[in-house]
Amino acid sequence: MPVHDPPQDDPVGPYSRLSHTQADMHRRCPRMWWNRYELGLLGGNPPIFGMGHSVEDALCRVMRDSPVLIFPDDASETFDSPLMDVVHNHAGRDLDPIQRPSTLPAADWPGPNLPTRPENEWPSSRAELEQWALARAELHFPREWAAEREKWEADGNRVGDWDEFEAEKLESIHEMVRAGIRFHLDEVEACIAAGGGPHLTGFRTGGERPQWPAPDGFPYEHPDPHPAAREDGDVTWCEAWELARPWFCDPDASDFSMTAVHPEGWLQGEYDLVYRWTGEVRIFDVKASSGTSDYSFGYPDQMAAYAYLWWVTHDRKEMVAAEEIWYLGVPARKPMRVPDEAAMLRLEGRLHGVFERIKEPDVLDEDDFPPEPEQVRIFSPGGEPSGKPALHPDTRCEQCEYAAVCPGSPFRVELANGGEAPNPLLVQTTIECTAIADIDPWKDVRGTVRDPRMELQWPKNEVEALEFFLDFDNGEWVAVVVKQEGYVQPEWLVQGAMVRLCNVIPAAGYKKHLGNHTRIDVGGRGNIEPAPTPQATDTPPAEVQQQRWNIRGRLFNFEHKEYSDGGGKWGVRIVDATGVIGFQLWNRSKVREMLLAYTPERGHDVLVVGATTKDQYGNLLIEGKATWALTTRFVPDE
Repeated sequence: MPVHDPPQDDPVGPYSRLSHTQADMHRRCPRMWWNRYELGLLGGNPPIFGMGHSVEDALCRVMRDSPVLIFPDDASETFDSPLMDVVHNHAGRDLDPIQRPSTLPAADWPGPNLPTRPENEWPSSRAELEQWALARAELHFPREWAAEREKWEADGNRVGDWDEFEAEKLESIHEMVRAGIRFHLDEVEACIAAGGGPHLTGFRTGGERPQWPAPDGFPYEHPDPHPAAREDGDVTWCEAWELARPWFCDPDASDFSMTAVHPEGWLQGEYDLVYRWTGEVRIFDVKASSGTSDYSFGYPDQMAAYAYLWWVTHDRKEMVAAEEIWYLGVPARKPMRVPDEAAMLRLEGRLHGVFERIKEPDVLDEDDFPPEPEQVRIFSPGGEPSGKPALHPDTRCEQCEYAAVCPGSPFRVELANGGEAPNPLLVQTTIECTAIADIDPWKDVRGTVRDPRMELQWPKNEVEALEFFLDFDNGEWVAVVVKQEGYVQPEWLVQGAMVRLCNVIPAAGYKKHLGNHTRIDVGGRGNIEPAPTPQATDTPPAEVQQQRWNIRGRLFNFEHKEYSDGGGKWGVRIVDATGVIGFQLWNRSKVREMLLAYTPERGHDVLVVGATTKDQYGNLLIEGKATWALTTRFVPDE
């Protein structure tokens, strides 16, 4: 099976699995991994990133089409797949749905509903099949290219100029799609030479369909013979096209919805092409490049990981027979060494060791991820070693997105470190800013429980949380909400109990009927414990109130998020000389008030005035407020 879902009692979850991408980044430089995945710093999105997606998806759409059902000039959408929502569960909670090709009996697949083309118009040679496939590519590629442009334009982290890139590269990108088609036709021709392979009889009689069939426009369960099937005789070119079709991620499915997940949940990968027409499994990876970059050094590990993942998701019984990389920019097909069982066991130990180091711990130590970049290897076209000496590790730093903020980089720039800044609200005055590492809103708060109860927090999601009031000896009180998944109220947390809230952040209340009040969310870092006696670390009641912070730093990347209902967050990630912190504003209609006509961009030095702090799933964030009474300021730091 090319798709293997996580275990039902998934112990890891989708955001904590290891992938080759992460393992390879950690190999190239541990601090690079730390910056990207632990600190959440996102690099820029240049147009070239959209090139690979558009090439691969256009190629897959061509391979999905059928020459006996699809005319060369039919619309690109003619063979689109019907989709359904699939919901996985982690830690007792349903995750956001992903979209896959539908397996429901009533799904409206196009294949059974399309009339068969006149047989005299079917391609009957490689040249005719190639002509048909290239015509399909001319219709599919603009669709994929436009979709990638739309995503790029919507990305706050976009860099570069799409029009300039398109003018320079578009024809060569088209040629990569054509190269991929010709490589696939090599497989079709090999299928012809092999007399159709071992699946020809089953294809002609119908009923021989794997659990995860190659995307072909037909339902997952379809017992009838394909319209291209002949009763007897030599295999035809149209039959060979259908037989040789590899499994690939359906281009209509959502990203990362068709991955293979390790049975224990700690590793995942997504194959590009899985050819099965020979009766063996061969995994090919598509690269929209010439293979001259340093990434080629990590590709053997990537393909070995795919071979291991296939083996381990097939009860450690089914081995991959061959692997190959398609460098479409050359073009060249590069066979890869397939690991044997002993090699896969060694790989398993190494990959699981990486997982235990970078993904499994609840808390990571920055010192375990030193800025130690590897040297940069040089490759010839087709991913072949050039024989030239590797370049100094500083070369990797020079090319790194994090060079300006990495402590080990020779290209590090001077960043803010708190201190005074011009006050954007009052001319000829200054405000004091706090260094990011010195932002410490966490408090321990002791008091008496009053009125504990479960209440809906977000009625549309029907999420309940424990709420209560915490009374202080001086007559003051705060409202408390326990915002932890699956929190079970302890037997001792009852009316009148003396408790301590540990590692919590006081905030402004949001229930109008309570009047002006303070709220405490017991979030990812927080916990509640019995507190029969006070401690020196307990915060005095008079100091249990929301704090505001002024911060200077550099805007590294945007983290906007939109929802289908029109809501969402406006978010950025800010760095200074001491650390990194996220800033967000959830009421996007108030963004203009906060920015005061300022349009922030990546790399800007900014000043945030009057931000509050919050615990979001255990991470410390600063948050803006834009109300009739107070507007957080987010302005250039001049």
